Amino acid sequence: MMVEVEATGAGRAQGSWRSWLIIIVLMLTMIFSLVDRFAISLLVEPIKADLRLTDSDIGLLSGIAFGLFYACMGLPMGLLADRWSRKGTILLGVGVWSIATAGCGLASNFFQLLLARIGVGAGEAGLAPASYSIISDLFPRESLSRAMSVFQMGATLGSGIALWLVGIIFTSFTDGAGARLIAGTGLAAWHATFLLVALPGLPFLLIIASLRLNRTAAPAAGGAPAGTLVSALRRRPAFYGLSFATMSGLLLVNYAMLSWVPAFIQREFGSNPAEIGATYGAIMLLICPAAMIGGGWVADFLDGRGVRGAHALIMLAAAVLVLLFALLLLRASTLAQVYVAVALIHFAVTLPVGVAPALIQLRTMPDVRARIGALYVLIVNLVGLGIGPVIVGGLSDRMSGDPAGLRHSVALVSLIVTGGALATGLLLVRHLRKSGDDRR
Repeated sequence: MMVEVEATGAGRAQGSWRSWLIIIVLMLTMIFSLVDRFAISLLVEPIKADLRLTDSDIGLLSGIAFGLFYACMGLPMGLLADRWSRKGTILLGVGVWSIATAGCGLASNFFQLLLARIGVGAGEAGLAPASYSIISDLFPRESLSRAMSVFQMGATLGSGIALWLVGIIFTSFTDGAGARLIAGTGLAAWHATFLLVALPGLPFLLIIASLRLNRTAAPAAGGAPAGTLVSALRRRPAFYGLSFATMSGLLLVNYAMLSWVPAFIQREFGSNPAEIGATYGAIMLLICPAAMIGGGWVADFLDGRGVRGAHALIMLAAAVLVLLFALLLLRASTLAQVYVAVALIHFAVTLPVGVAPALIQLRTMPDVRARIGALYVLIVNLVGLGIGPVIVGGLSDRMSGDPAGLRHSVALVSLIVTGGALATGLLLVRHLRKSGDDRR
């Protein structure tokens, strides 16, 4: 069955139910990508033990190996989506990251695992830029933040499902039938876990291939000539710079948490991966989607009533809340207090995750949307994924004598970085209100 959706140049879908169906497919694909991306976070301790790695090594695998290539491959993937085919770009990415995730399950040393993580990052780089461009064609301004939030909700759902599912899968391969299945194969339980979570790649390829979409974005209104990435940035340098900086800080906190919370809970409180996955996964599955949809709804509500800088206000509010909740994490003394602080931080961080891309797409000409979206992905992930886990891991190595050192490292990095995001968020709100640069 082929699902066909055509969009007008103004970005209004001709069939709204078909548009939402496309959103659901893209969201499910995002969920799959996040499971493959964050499976490693629950497997830190067994991987460290088997391959004799340090926290800094794990930071490289979670951060630079994945984040650098995820970010840097975004621009060529965005160019493919703008000039060749948005659906084709997504299909290419799904194939690459599925194969690379399976490669993680076959790695026997740090270098092999590093190469596989690079492949996961490179493959996943095409999904967000192409999807941003598709969604911007399918929905009008008054519902774009909500639509983008539903798509981005796949990230939080995927993170939660990864934590829950990977914990169950790993535990099944350490005991009982799963352990007997891999006995004598030379595979450790974490190897088998990676191999299993890579399997959904084929059905996702078939589902995405069944969608019929415009190959590239609708042309700019009035027949305007095709733009370039540089010309788009020159048109609104302050807007793009402040938007990217604010979200980079907030997403650094998010990725640092996802990379290290399971490890510090296991290390400090002795919880096993299945227990951590169940609780942390529930936080990601329940708290974060509600925050994301709520943030999108409030942004659309305020914007529809003419509030200037409405989207940026959501970003600013998130920074204020993260600062407060990171202090709670720093001072927590029990496991329950830690989980409450973690839940509140993730709630705050995810409020603007759909709002920010919607704002950026609204301010960008259609024929460069995928590239601007890719640049956004590049910058926030170079900072968030490429730097965040590494800084936390390095700081933790220097606090190795403190049982709570890893948790304190996460909290301190969150406080410092979010302070910067608060400053740039304030400047962004001021810029949008002063210049009126918040409408098409």
